[in-house]
Amino acid sequence: MKTHSRFFRLALSLVALALSGCVSAKYKSAAKSTPPAAALNLTAAQPPVEAMVNTVIVFHGPGSWKRDAYWDEYVVSVANHGSAPLVVDSVALTDFQGETTAPSDNPWLLEKLSLSRQDEINRRAKSALVQIGQGYAVVGVSSVIVGATVTGIAGTAAAGGAAFAASLAGVAILPFYIGGTVYRNISSRHDIEHEFAHRRLMLPATVAPGGVAQGSLFFRISPGPQRLALRGRSGAEPVEAVIDLTPLKGLHLRPAADPPPPATATR
Repeated sequence: MKTHSRFFRLALSLVALALSGCVSAKYKSAAKSTPPAAALNLTAAQPPVEAMVNTVIVFHGPGSWKRDAYWDEYVVSVANHGSAPLVVDSVALTDFQGETTAPSDNPWLLEKLSLSRQDEINRRAKSALVQIGQGYAVVGVSSVIVGATVTGIAGTAAAGGAAFAASLAGVAILPFYIGGTVYRNISSRHDIEHEFAHRRLMLPATVAPGGVAQGSLFFRISPGPQRLALRGRSGAEPVEAVIDLTPLKGLHLRPAADPPPPATATR
């Protein structure tokens, strides 16, 4: 009987866990109510190149398409006003500490780099701190589903053998719930990767004379961005366009708390 009881409790836990399965927050899309991105239109012209940051999409900000996107998405346009093909070979984003970073083609690596960078800066920063939204969103177990499961099976448990039979039935259907959850997560992950690749401006990018290339450059979260430098060549001549990002100087930054005033000596 004790063996049956232990088995029943194990089965109950597994069934409850399976029923609580849902798409991980890591792979969820942003809410449909998310407002559109705001236009920035920050421009740098270095003939024959004209480069523009159309907008920047940040964690939980306007224009977000992924629910918890731990990266900065710079939507840029590059125009070629010359007579030779323009090739943009590289792009570098400089943050408030003078650190530069290049765009990435891997969303999951970017998320790890962003969180590591946040921790690194906050450990050594004295005058400013980095804050990425409100941190991780915690996906809890649905109280409605778990409550119904516990109530239904616990009520049956009073019947002894019937409860044990119910637990066996739960174990039998468990793989289907687990399989469904795994499938939903894999499918959602692929959706994120597809959208990321669809939006990304691939480098090197070639722009025909008189043409314009547009797309997104994805960087690890970079607090207090200072400038975005695009480098390449027009025909055989090297070219560079540097966009001043002063309007974004407060991005991801909040002042560190002022130290308490020194205690006044009393006699």
